[in-house]
Amino acid sequence: MSAFEFFTVLLSFVVSLGVASLLLAIARLIQESSRVQFSLAYALWAAVIFDLQVTFWLKSWIYREGFVLRIETSIPPLLLAIIAFITCGLATPHIPAAGPIDLRAFHAEQGRKYQIAYATFMIVAIFQLWLMSGVATDSSHLVEDSIVLVVLALIAIVAAVFHRQKWIQIGAPAILLVSAAFFYGRLMEQ
Repeated sequence: MSAFEFFTVLLSFVVSLGVASLLLAIARLIQESSRVQFSLAYALWAAVIFDLQVTFWLKSWIYREGFVLRIETSIPPLLLAIIAFITCGLATPHIPAAGPIDLRAFHAEQGRKYQIAYATFMIVAIFQLWLMSGVATDSSHLVEDSIVLVVLALIAIVAAVFHRQKWIQIGAPAILLVSAAFFYGRLMEQ
């Protein structure tokens, strides 16, 4: 087992736990659908946060050949996995045994927290890209990815901190999801 494989097992556990908590909440919301007051803004942000986990896991593959287990190459990805896990936890609503489950109220009360966690992830990802640019197998897209991450972080920060209007709360994650589609398209080309 290579150092990269050994280390990515740890990252995969952390990412898997975050994804599992979010997916379990979605499954419970579907089970309790008669009590759920749907929120498009929450649904889009949950999708963006799920995508954050999957994209992080997929992007870690670019470090496979040049990875050496050192503090400067292991702490940033581990920190990103932890932030992504926390983001999922913050986006996971509590589902009471009885009574209504108001996802609009949940997003209004808790949305800023998971949006700031998302933006924090993007900012740390920029730092990781810079720190690990020599480790990446395919570093040709790292500068472009850094620019995209800056833009995505700014969108998340603006949506989270400055504007709580409904159209921004829906538009910002929609833009983030469209950009994710471009990422997956580019990934398939490689």
